[in-house]
Amino acid sequence: MKKLLLLAFVLFSAGSVSADNTMADLFAGKTKLVFLGLDFTQAKYVGKIGFTDPAAIQNQHMVSWNNLIEMEPKKFSLQKAFNLKDDQYLSKVEDMVKFNKAANVADNITDSEVTLTEDQAKKAVGKYSLSEKDGVGVVYIIESLNKTSEKLTAYVTFIDLATKKVLYIEKVEGKAGGFGFRNFWAGAVYKINQEIDSKLYKKWSKSFKS
Repeated sequence: MKKLLLLAFVLFSAGSVSADNTMADLFAGKTKLVFLGLDFTQAKYVGKIGFTDPAAIQNQHMVSWNNLIEMEPKKFSLQKAFNLKDDQYLSKVEDMVKFNKAANVADNITDSEVTLTEDQAKKAVGKYSLSEKDGVGVVYIIESLNKTSEKLTAYVTFIDLATKKVLYIEKVEGKAGGFGFRNFWAGAVYKINQEIDSKLYKKWSKSFKS
């Protein structure tokens, strides 16, 4: 009886491991991609002259920047960049909208250059409460919005949604641009998406395709 139980446990464990999503699964079209949005909880705002209304950033713009991903899919969707069919792609930013309520904008406005380490970025993932449990998630963990250099820098972070294991992480920057405060920084997110579409997808695909 003990041997049978042990065998069942081993088989169950093996099945659990094989069910985990990998980057190879994503690039082979074996799992879906969920764009989780933008995580601002560790973001710094460089160039005080460019961030004079922290309350508006906290209560309005963070939500708006995330919602644009769903409201303007032609501009912000990653479906085309990853060559995915309709049933292989989903954008669902509500979890990041809730998570960003813990961010503190006012205390993170600075005139100094900043660096967020890869390990610091990864630690945030363990705190996520994700409503999607199937597939691979991608979140942009924001390092900084830099008014001085007019660029947004983020860690593009891929997560196995079932386990919240970080599968891959890479720092990418996007040039800001656009009319008005919201659109200026949303333009940088768009540029990151373009960088993925034009260059990074090809690099990642070559690395992870089995």
